[in-house]
Amino acid sequence: MYSGGLDSTASAIVMLEQFEKLHLLTYDYGYGQIFLKWARKGANGLIDVFGRDRFVHVIASVKDIFQRIFVRSAVRDYKRYKSRFIWCLACKLAMHTGNIVYCLEHDLQAASDGSSSETEYYVEQMPQSVVAIRDFYKEFGLQFVTPVYDIGSREAKFKLLAEKGVKSKGIAVRDRNPGTQPLCVPGNLIHFASTFFGKHPDYDEKAVLRFIEEKTKIAKKFVEEKVGRPAGK
Repeated sequence: MYSGGLDSTASAIVMLEQFEKLHLLTYDYGYGQIFLKWARKGANGLIDVFGRDRFVHVIASVKDIFQRIFVRSAVRDYKRYKSRFIWCLACKLAMHTGNIVYCLEHDLQAASDGSSSETEYYVEQMPQSVVAIRDFYKEFGLQFVTPVYDIGSREAKFKLLAEKGVKSKGIAVRDRNPGTQPLCVPGNLIHFASTFFGKHPDYDEKAVLRFIEEKTKIAKKFVEEKVGRPAGK
């Protein structure tokens, strides 16, 4: 899963040490993302350094699965969970579902994203969320890894990029670098205090895991419909 930002770019570099070719997948969930083509700049930066034959970059829609996971039940979900995390977690689950479908359709065995312990205050990057998402992939015989989760600070990731000759452009705003990856308008509103004032959310772990369990049931059916392969097979 590739946004073009620091974490996903560092993840791609690490994954290149294990695989000959990477599929960089940039997802559009269809509700407020802008500047999707900024991810293309990041992909081209990797291509310039490592070669075009080592990458496939795809910008794909996961709007249909996001609608099924969240949009159709948004009011009910908010009444039940009473937390803003449901939007961002549903978005990321839709992207992971798209990832699983893509992997199965292209006979790929491993997938990754740029999750980082440094930003584990984001609901989808909480340790328990990462474990639950990894289990979701296992249901379809896929390995899911987070190559830079424990790599350290942003400075360590920038150092990795510099060592490989990969340039990361953008403006540093606390733990973000606007200009390097697509922007999610709802997500930026949800995380405004976190991004600009360092006031990070504290989500209820049990509620988060309950939400993932509920929504991955829907996602599994979606995958089965798309690829004709039941979970656990």
